[in-house]
Amino acid sequence: MSKQSPNIAPAHLLAPDFSLDNIPPRPALLMALQREIQQDNPNSKKFASLIRRDVAMAGTLLQIANSAFFNLGRHIASVEEAITLIGLNQCNAIMSGLILKKSLGFGNKMMARFWDGSEKRAIGLSMLAKRTRNLSSEIAYSFGLFCDTGIPLLKGAFPKTYLDTLLQANRKAAEEFLQVEDERHGVNHTVIGALLAERWSLAPEVVLAIRMHHTPQVLFDKAFSPVVRTLIALNYVVEKAIQEYRGQTESLEWMEAGDHVSKALRISPQEVDSLCELLIQRFRAY
Repeated sequence: MSKQSPNIAPAHLLAPDFSLDNIPPRPALLMALQREIQQDNPNSKKFASLIRRDVAMAGTLLQIANSAFFNLGRHIASVEEAITLIGLNQCNAIMSGLILKKSLGFGNKMMARFWDGSEKRAIGLSMLAKRTRNLSSEIAYSFGLFCDTGIPLLKGAFPKTYLDTLLQANRKAAEEFLQVEDERHGVNHTVIGALLAERWSLAPEVVLAIRMHHTPQVLFDKAFSPVVRTLIALNYVVEKAIQEYRGQTESLEWMEAGDHVSKALRISPQEVDSLCELLIQRFRAY
């Protein structure tokens, strides 16, 4: 691998029939929330006021804040209380996910499964980030939500063929999965997902981790920051747990990269199994 961090998605590498117009621009509400949180002294009251502009999203934020994910032991009744108890950064991460879901839509069964996986990935990564203390849980949560967003975007761009691409690709290991997408559509979901994250002004480490999350060689490449490498390594563990939760006993991706992940995280296979069991218990409670 080159010691240069790769370009996210140069325009000339995109397929002629995939338009950048297929990638939604950053929504105004997200821009406003990001602008406020990037202030030297973010105003939590102003942040709450911005959230309350969308009643449905504010309500969903409160549902999540009151869920087993946070397990606060008390009922949160207002956006302001949510910000106080779970933190401004965590609220921002949750809102980014809700805005993402609204922007990309919620359609057929495949999309329902996609969003279920994205939410479990975000929860699992956030949980492991707190346990390992190697990166912020908010960064981990955002990466989990946005990690595979290239999939619904490619489905929207190629509505007649992409579901068949997924059927073929899901029988392959990670790098072959991307090859199937590239061969059939001239682009793959890691490139498109990174483009969306970049356009929506997510943290650069999240953008790069999305671009490289199916590339296990990154785990030992010091050209990538510890945050990027840790996000990718933890993601392999969470994906293994999600598959086990869904009753899939074998993971081609884990078979290909599991030993490298254990070495990168400096944990034994037995510790991986223990983490997966903890994650599965959390998924059942969520």
